[in-house]
Amino acid sequence: MKANPVRHYTLIIRSQVEYSITTQAMIQRYMMATPTNGQHRGFADIDDLLAAVRAELLEMQNQIIPPEQETRKL
Repeated sequence: MKANPVRHYTLIIRSQVEYSITTQAMIQRYMMATPTNGQHRGFADIDDLLAAVRAELLEMQNQIIPPEQETRKL
């Protein structure tokens, strides 16, 4: 019997709002942390954060199902 590969991957996403005295505006900042390797990355733009999350998830998927196997199924 074949076991299905299961991987657990944790990402912590934090959002904070700061007031900038210089620009007199609210600034939204984001942080993504990966507890397994201690990596922290900061983002000033939500689209950059979402692109990084997507890249992380695709990398994890490629570790479970290599890209060449995925294309052979189609």
